[in-house]
Amino acid sequence: MTNLFEDQSLKLNTGALMPAIALGMSAREETPEEVKAYFRKALEIGYRHFDTASAYKTEPMMGEVLEDVLNSGTIKREEFFITTKLSPEQTHADDVIPSLRESLSNLRIEYVDLYLIHFPIRIKPGMKPSGARATIPEDAFLPLDLVGVWKALEQCVELGLTRAIGVSNFGSNLLGVITADAKIIPAVNQVEMHPGCLQPRLLDVCKQMGIKVMGFAALGRPKHSQEFTSIAVIDSPILKEIAEKHGKSVAQVALRWSLDHGVGVVVKSSNPSRMAQNLNVFGHTRKSTIAGRIEQENRIMKSVQLVNMQTIVGFLLKECSSQMTHFFNLNHKAAFCTERSPKLQQATTVDVSLSKELQVECYMQDASKETDRTCEELLD
Repeated sequence: MTNLFEDQSLKLNTGALMPAIALGMSAREETPEEVKAYFRKALEIGYRHFDTASAYKTEPMMGEVLEDVLNSGTIKREEFFITTKLSPEQTHADDVIPSLRESLSNLRIEYVDLYLIHFPIRIKPGMKPSGARATIPEDAFLPLDLVGVWKALEQCVELGLTRAIGVSNFGSNLLGVITADAKIIPAVNQVEMHPGCLQPRLLDVCKQMGIKVMGFAALGRPKHSQEFTSIAVIDSPILKEIAEKHGKSVAQVALRWSLDHGVGVVVKSSNPSRMAQNLNVFGHTRKSTIAGRIEQENRIMKSVQLVNMQTIVGFLLKECSSQMTHFFNLNHKAAFCTERSPKLQQATTVDVSLSKELQVECYMQDASKETDRTCEELLD
């Protein structure tokens, strides 16, 4: 049985060790009993870092299993690393502490190891994304004070409700907003990152700020790559070639790429064999062997991303009303958009900058000379 808590961990700016591989606890169609069985199997295989969220609605099922395991003494609380996230419906300073207390009650534990702002947005209760591209109605959005929310997360640390705090789906501009007057720097920024979405600029910013990056969609969302700009990296011929050479799965090579860049990964599989494979990624080829080939593959992937981006940006901007702040999610990156002219509907790339009102305005440019930019450079 593998225990990554000490041997394969990332050291946070709090001094704590975070297992570099987390198992995602989101659920789409699974029943509560299936979620509990999945959690128990993961524990048996050796997972100790679990990534959930209030919005996933899996905390109560996890809590039942955690209570049983902790009461039995088979695994101690300090061996677990539990991450959960603040719901977009509760991204308000007054709601942060009650929301975390509710999560702790559901999980049946006294503290979480990491508490994240799930998205830099605030929406009305009961509002859910709809449609093929999971858009949210414009009238669902409420004013957002990220600085106030972050200060409330800092209070959660002071109260002992969480050992560390961080963010998810934040670009470098938003990181600058919340850290400008922060007492506690985010320990983690969880964003999409994999060989098809390298995000070197954001990774560099996080390193400079002492923030660890956790990459979700570590295999490029193979089930959703037609709806968004993500790439199903398991279909990459270069990754397949590397995997065959070293006797590993494509998933193992992709995960190892992230880990070699100092990025933790959130993995998701209900297949016990693949769950075990995803933990067994520390004993094969090093970064210097595969990085160049993978980054070459990323350059090829970008042409596909740009085509998809043009379609998605055009669709989303048509939904914006003039001078109205509107949320959209490109490549699962949260951003705010203020439509400034009809010409923007023909745009193909996005450059995001932060206004004094903590809203992000989108300025569009011609993509003809931008084919070598990474996902993050297009979106952040």
